[in-house]
Amino acid sequence: MGVTMSSHEVVLTGVEGFDKIITGFPRGGLITVSGNPGTGKTALAGAFIYNGILKYNEPGVYASLLEDEERFYDFMLGFGLDFRSLRDRGLFKYLAIPTLFEPGVSISVADIVDAVESMSAKRLVIDSFTAMSQMFKSPFEARVFLHSLLSKIARQMGCTTILIKEIPNEQVYEYGFEEFISDGVIFLKREIIEDRLWREVNILKMRGSEIREPLACISLYKGFEAYPPLNITKEFYEGRKYVTPPHLPGRLSTGISDLDKEIGGFTGGTTILLEIDPHVSLQEYALVYSPMLVSNIIRGNRPVIMILSGGTDWRDVINFAKIFKIPEELINDNLTILIDIERKEELPQNVEKMSMFDPEEVFERIFGVVERSLSAGKGPPIISLGIDRLASRLREAIVELIYRISNLVRNIGGLTILLAKPLYPWIIERLAPLSDSHIKITKKHGRVILYGVKPRTRFFIVEPSEEDLIPRLIPVI
Repeated sequence: MGVTMSSHEVVLTGVEGFDKIITGFPRGGLITVSGNPGTGKTALAGAFIYNGILKYNEPGVYASLLEDEERFYDFMLGFGLDFRSLRDRGLFKYLAIPTLFEPGVSISVADIVDAVESMSAKRLVIDSFTAMSQMFKSPFEARVFLHSLLSKIARQMGCTTILIKEIPNEQVYEYGFEEFISDGVIFLKREIIEDRLWREVNILKMRGSEIREPLACISLYKGFEAYPPLNITKEFYEGRKYVTPPHLPGRLSTGISDLDKEIGGFTGGTTILLEIDPHVSLQEYALVYSPMLVSNIIRGNRPVIMILSGGTDWRDVINFAKIFKIPEELINDNLTILIDIERKEELPQNVEKMSMFDPEEVFERIFGVVERSLSAGKGPPIISLGIDRLASRLREAIVELIYRISNLVRNIGGLTILLAKPLYPWIIERLAPLSDSHIKITKKHGRVILYGVKPRTRFFIVEPSEEDLIPRLIPVI
C-alpha cells in the first residue's frame, strides 16, 4: 500500500536542535546529505537511524558500500550509539553492499528492498550514492536507480531515506539529478577559521518545512548535534539560579565550570582581555562575563570595581547582580561602579561620579576604592574596565592608565578585566601583549561563540542551561 506524503506528516531525526530547524523530514521522502569528507554525514545518518529505533519505534537499515560492518559499529559506539544491541534485538540491519560491476546494481537494489521489507523498516541510509554511482554504466542508469529507490522504498513502503553524497575537498558543490528529485537537501561544511576547526549545516531544501534559518552551527561532540539560532533577552535570566563552580586551589574561577576545566581558571594578579564582537548584545556576552564577576564576589569576598562599557547603564549591573541572587549586603559593600561626572541623577551609595577625561583622577579613584577594601579585610579586587568608554574620553592616554592599573593589580592580586568592543581596534592591538589571557566572544549563525587566543583553545558554542545561569561550552570537534 502506498504512502501519500503530506506537509504535516514528518519524521523527526531525534536530534533535538536539528529538528528545531527543519521540523523533521517528510515521511517517505528522499533526503540528500552532502559534504566533504569528515563533515559529519555518517554521524547525522547514524543518529537518524538510531533515534528512530529508540525514540520512535521505527526499525532501520544502513546500506553501505564503504565500511566494514564491525568498523561501522565501533565508529558509532564512539558517539554513544550501540548499534550492535539494536541488531541483536532485530531492530537494525547493516547491509554491506559489495562494489560490483554491471549486474551488481540490480542485485544491490534488490538486497536493499528485501532488507527493508523483511523488517518493515521505516528508515534507510545509503552510504554512499557517490560510491554506488561508480557502478552504473551511464547517468541514465543512475537515474533509473534513484527513481526505483524513490518509488519502491521511499514512497511505496513509507521508508524515509537518507542518500549520502561525497563532495571531494577540491570540488565546488553542484546540484545533481539526485538533489533535484530529493525532498530535502542538506549540506554539511567543515572549514578552518583562524586555524581552528569550524562546522556548520546549510539546509538547501526541505519540502513541507518553512526554513527561516537555513544555516546553523554543528558539533560532533558526543555525536551529531545542531545549534539553531537563539535569542537571549533579559527575560532569559529570570527565575534561574547561579551556583559557583568548584574551588580552584591557588587560582581564580572564570565562573563557568567548563571554562575552568579548559584553561584552569585565572592566576591572581593577571590581566584578562575579553574581546566582544560588535554583533554580540549585552545579554549575550553576559552569559560569560557575569559569572566571571559574580563567582569572585560570592566566594572570595572580593570587591568589584567597574567602569562600564558603552551601551551599559549602572542599572543593568545592579539588575544582573540581583538576578544572580547576590545578597544586597554584598552588592552594597563589594560593588563599586564609577560613572561620568556629568550624569545628573540620584545614585545608590555604590555608584560614584568622576571625570573620565582625566587619567590621573581615574587611577586615583580606583586606587582609593582598593585601599578602602583592603583596609576592611576584603580580598584582592576585581577591576573591570569598559575600554571603549575610557578610550572615547582618554584616547592615547588610556594605554598608560591600563598599564598602571594592571601593575597595581599584579602587586596585590585580584584580576583586571578589560572589556573590549571594536570601536577602537588599535587599542585592542596595543592591549593584547599586556594581557595574560585573551578570550574572544563572537557570534555565528545566531549563536554566541567563545574561544581563547591566549591560552589558545578551540571554538566553543555557548549553550545556556535550562536550569541555571552557568552555560555549557560545547567544543566544535
